[in-house]
Amino acid sequence: MIVMAQVGIPPDGLAIILGVDRILDMGRTVTNVMGDVVCAGYIEEFERKEDAKRA
Repeated sequence: MIVMAQVGIPPDGLAIILGVDRILDMGRTVTNVMGDVVCAGYIEEFERKEDAKRA
């Protein structure tokens, strides 16, 4: 916020940017977590198949 104020963005603009970014950040977080879950599920399934081959 300090950097944006020094660049010349007015305080009202900062409030709008931070309010919108909060929503966008939640979307990015959901996408990241879902990607991690899908990757972990794929690795688990692959490992189960590999263990079944060895047994």
